[in-house]
Amino acid sequence: MQVTVTEAARRKQITEAATEVIARLGYARTSFARIVEHAGLSSTRLISYHFKDKNDLMFAVLITAVGAADEQMTQRLDGTTDRVDMLRVYIESQVDLLRTHPDQVKAIREIAAGLPDLAPVQEDFRTGRLARQLQQGQREGVFRDFDVRVMARTIANGIDGADDEAYGRELAALFIRACVG
Repeated sequence: MQVTVTEAARRKQITEAATEVIARLGYARTSFARIVEHAGLSSTRLISYHFKDKNDLMFAVLITAVGAADEQMTQRLDGTTDRVDMLRVYIESQVDLLRTHPDQVKAIREIAAGLPDLAPVQEDFRTGRLARQLQQGQREGVFRDFDVRVMARTIANGIDGADDEAYGRELAALFIRACVG
């Protein structure tokens, strides 16, 4: 089924409004009525036309939010081939993501908590790419031997507490020492 430019724009408007509502009110308090009010739409039928139900909309929000984060990460990592530098860029980029895309990060967390079936998507977003990067660094002999799952979760938890770029730089330096040393 071909989506028109108008339909794509409306889906984007609804998805962005839903992201903002989820970030502010949480998954449980997000409803079509609240999204309609926030987006300035005329009726919940506009949402129902574009999304079959709340879960369908939440999946679209999740995919859009993860896509925005991945796009930023890919841009920051472009041209970086050194594993240690990749780890630094990854951590600093994730810290920056908390600042530049706070609604998307909150929405990802809220949706994963509200829809356990989507939790694996959130977990892969949170630690999957990083774990794969750490594992590859170990295979190449750049990183020392450690439990990749534990290290990825520990780094992700450190990122969750970040509040500025200086914190991100220091966090990156700390974990580089832990992984290389």
